[in-house]
Amino acid sequence: MVHPACPNILSQTPHVRRSGFPRRGAGQSGLSLVELMVAMVIGLILVGGAIQIFLGTSQTYRLTESLSRMQEDGRFALDQLNHDLRHVGFRGGCQGEIQNLLDEDDSKYDASFFDLDDAIEGWNGVKGKAPDDYVAGTDVFVIKHAANITGLAASGNTGQNSANINLQNKNSGVPQGTIVVVGDAESCDMFQNTANENAGNLNRGAGGAGISPGNKKGNQEFSKAYSGDLNIFTITSHLYYIGTQNGQRALRRVSYDRGFTVTPPNDEIILGVWDMQITYLLRNGTEYVDADAVGNNWRDVIAVRVSLLLHSEHNNLADAPMVLPYNGAAFTAPDRRLYQVFTTTVALRNRLP
Repeated sequence: MVHPACPNILSQTPHVRRSGFPRRGAGQSGLSLVELMVAMVIGLILVGGAIQIFLGTSQTYRLTESLSRMQEDGRFALDQLNHDLRHVGFRGGCQGEIQNLLDEDDSKYDASFFDLDDAIEGWNGVKGKAPDDYVAGTDVFVIKHAANITGLAASGNTGQNSANINLQNKNSGVPQGTIVVVGDAESCDMFQNTANENAGNLNRGAGGAGISPGNKKGNQEFSKAYSGDLNIFTITSHLYYIGTQNGQRALRRVSYDRGFTVTPPNDEIILGVWDMQITYLLRNGTEYVDADAVGNNWRDVIAVRVSLLLHSEHNNLADAPMVLPYNGAAFTAPDRRLYQVFTTTVALRNRLP
């Protein structure tokens, strides 16, 4: 029963029609196919741009790194060559001829490696005296000079017939087989040390097995008797050439400082040197010429110009094979590495007036 003061609420509520369809204006969930495809395209564009930036940055880094390393290698190679060339012909204070006491009849004796009077010699585009890994068409040259020995001094006088030069040092530090030159302002003699490195003297005996080229047999005298202020120097003999190892070209140096007592060390100076070309200036000459034009006038060479062609370690850095001037012609690279020319000109100061 309904209280008369209270209206019938149920009777006043309008009828609501119920249906199985959603009400108009209800929210949707998820993406349509078109929206999904647009989002994917935008994502691909962004990812592609990021990849392009990464590849460009990586290529720029490789290019910059290769250029820097190539320039560093080029400077180092020229420094090594400059050092040796500046000392060409240094004789340790010897003013006259150096008496050669080495055994010139030995099968391994070669004046190109041991004659200080011809302190430089080269070969134009041919192997010359280079090892078998020589790269055809590149130049080869050999230099010789005396080198100081710090703290090595003779003890007492040295007789003209003496086989030993006694030293103030208990241990000479001069390895057996080392080529040495001794003398003063008047006379000089060159021989191969046959004493052990820990001996207190230098010995110029004929030597035993393994000493090569060794010294002359018989009673071969020094050029004079020396006083205690005898100068003692070792001989530096280096051959430079372009060789290959594991298919890669490099500037290499063979050292004949100990003759052939040991296998002459063959050291890699710089990897990635494609070519080396050398020209020479003769006394009274007006232009630089190659080794063929020098002929037998090596004692008249007063300056040397060395030109190295280096390439980068990595390939595919250039858009196309590089073309650049080298040795008076246009050089076309065989690949897409970077190539650069490094040139130095060195006056042989021991031959200048």
